[in-house]
Amino acid sequence: MEGQETKYYLILDELVGKKEGGRCFLFQEGEWQPDVKNEIMDRLFGYDPSEPPGSPYAMFNTEIMEEITEISYERAMELIGQGT
Repeated sequence: MEGQETKYYLILDELVGKKEGGRCFLFQEGEWQPDVKNEIMDRLFGYDPSEPPGSPYAMFNTEIMEEITEISYERAMELIGQGT
């Protein structure tokens, strides 16, 4: 979308995702699909859904935050096989 920044991410060193226009997508099965399980945002905020309700480790969990890395557009395209 014009005028909106797109950020690309690598999750667990294997899954490529992007945040564009406030929406998140994962590159799966050869196409960009909506991130319906919140894989990107959960990791950016350190949300660990496996923690029990009320756990102090459910939010801002640094282990979860370390599972995602921001990458360049060029690296994302290389990883999904669309590099030039």
